Amino acid sequence: MKHDDHEVVSVFKRQGMPLSVKLVEMLNEHFLHQSERRGCGYTQATRVLAEYINLPRSLLEFDDLKLFEDATMKSLREVMVHAHSNGLVLDSWRNLDINPNVREYLQQHDPASAPFAQALQEQVEWQHQLRHIHAQVKLEESLLIVAVIQDIILPPEQTDGLTDLPVLLERPKVGSCPMAEKFFLEIAYYRVARRGLVNVFVDANNRPLLIEKINMGDDHSCISLETLLVNGVRVPPGSSFAVAYDDERVSKQKAKGLAGFIMPVSEIEGFWFLRLTTLVVSPQNRKRAFSTHFDQQVEKGLFSPDVATLSQLKEVASRQVTGA
Repeated sequence: MKHDDHEVVSVFKRQGMPLSVKLVEMLNEHFLHQSERRGCGYTQATRVLAEYINLPRSLLEFDDLKLFEDATMKSLREVMVHAHSNGLVLDSWRNLDINPNVREYLQQHDPASAPFAQALQEQVEWQHQLRHIHAQVKLEESLLIVAVIQDIILPPEQTDGLTDLPVLLERPKVGSCPMAEKFFLEIAYYRVARRGLVNVFVDANNRPLLIEKINMGDDHSCISLETLLVNGVRVPPGSSFAVAYDDERVSKQKAKGLAGFIMPVSEIEGFWFLRLTTLVVSPQNRKRAFSTHFDQQVEKGLFSPDVATLSQLKEVASRQVTGA
């Protein structure tokens, strides 16, 4: 029985920029990705996106375009190679559609009669289409995936108010299995193991950014509480991170609620984005978005996976910092 394409798959295909075979299989929930270890295809797709997010955005390399099946890498490479000889200075292939130098060049050179200008125009149109593709998407979980893909290819130029997380060079030994939400769901209801610690990482204004658990499953596992910038990509609240820091050197303040500490994110060695958690989607859409991953959480008796919200974790973190 053939199932309909996931909304994200369908929209990208309809716009003439199909996603990679790997992402299509995952988002379409191929049974191989609905295993106990992977959770569901949607979860696995966010792990794949993590592989890109955790690497710095390159101005000249085209690896990020491997997210697409028919990536226009060859023609884009030609544009970059021949730009200078055609009188156009380009320091990056990204954001060509909003590059004022590109806009001015195309106003002065008719794409209909100049091969280079035509190739450049095609790239501008492709990027413009990608920049606005979110307008074709409706589902909550689809918007999250689309926004991340857009930022990976076209990093936002305006990121005021967002904390730019330091990124580790390699992934720490912190798991991202479908049950990784277990203890965070319990923390949301102030249920903490006897030796458990609930740490909070804050910005310069003492605003909670991530909440970390210690002595509950894998140590140094976090969930983000705000939108964070990771290598130029806006990663949504409710994302799973691993963190590494020198426990002896980082400044600590004792938390004012549950056992734990408050630490400035500016003193942390680095973070590693793992995947989106089920808390990233509102409860009413969680089963639809995370399918067999969500079902596993229910079947294995996790605490309130169907009703817990990220706002509850934010409240816990706020009380850890302020005591109120």
